[in-house]
Amino acid sequence: MNRSLIADRYARALFKLAEEQKELERIYEDVNLIQSYCKDAEGFTDLLNSPVIKPAQKKHAFHSVLDNKVAKSTLNLLDLLIANNREVLLEDINRRFIWLYKNEKGIKEITVFTAIEFDNKQTEVLNQFLKDQFKSPIELTIKVKPELLGGFILKVDGKMADASMSSKLKQIKKQLLS
Repeated sequence: MNRSLIADRYARALFKLAEEQKELERIYEDVNLIQSYCKDAEGFTDLLNSPVIKPAQKKHAFHSVLDNKVAKSTLNLLDLLIANNREVLLEDINRRFIWLYKNEKGIKEITVFTAIEFDNKQTEVLNQFLKDQFKSPIELTIKVKPELLGGFILKVDGKMADASMSSKLKQIKKQLLS
């Protein structure tokens, strides 16, 4: 069976359960916490993916780390994944759940690539401007790429608009050489 299809089914089931139990916000926070462990905690994904570590040991490890930090529904999902040998899908399930949540709430993911770092005031102004333009909540990420020379690249829900100086210079060079 397709890995992404399985992850989607688990994510949708968790999402529906969270809605029914009116714990959507809490489960969203839990999923983000676990996803940060997957990315940042040394050995966490090794524990998930290890065929040598017994399911009971994995379950014990998860409970010792997450018991007082996440909702019971979240722990139940982890137990179910371990029982069904699907724990390797946890990151995929988390990503899909986060996508479902953001889609439900109308949250736009926006990344701005700039040549220079923004201060807090500039970030605040940009954040408010983008909220007003898209008329929806946003999650703004600003990444510095000095090679842009100036201007910016705006990425919204996977679509990009390139207004960088490096891009403009490349276009001019192309026109001059043709």
